[in-house]
Amino acid sequence: MLRRTLAELLNEEGYNVECAANGLDAIHRLERQPKPSLILLDILLPYMDGLEFRALQRTMPDIADIPVIVITAVGVRPEIAMELGLQQSFFKPLDKPRLLDAIRRQCPPSMS
Repeated sequence: MLRRTLAELLNEEGYNVECAANGLDAIHRLERQPKPSLILLDILLPYMDGLEFRALQRTMPDIADIPVIVITAVGVRPEIAMELGLQQSFFKPLDKPRLLDAIRRQCPPSMS
């Protein structure tokens, strides 16, 4: 439900949004679709959690440099966030204005 709500909010803000159900789905999508400007990543995902996703993403040259903002209910230890190059973390429930501000700093909306 959060994924759908965020997608609707970001579409209303002028962003083109693609959603993945889990980390494995996201990796497969990133291998075959145009590269996104930013990834919003939940930590607690089935099949491949967010930290495993980010570690794998960083080994894939075509997508390694895509910035990642984490959305989490569990938190990320600062040393792990630094090691994985995570841009910023947001705890659930989300502060939507703060999240939108962070997203805009990483990539402006396309308004297309």
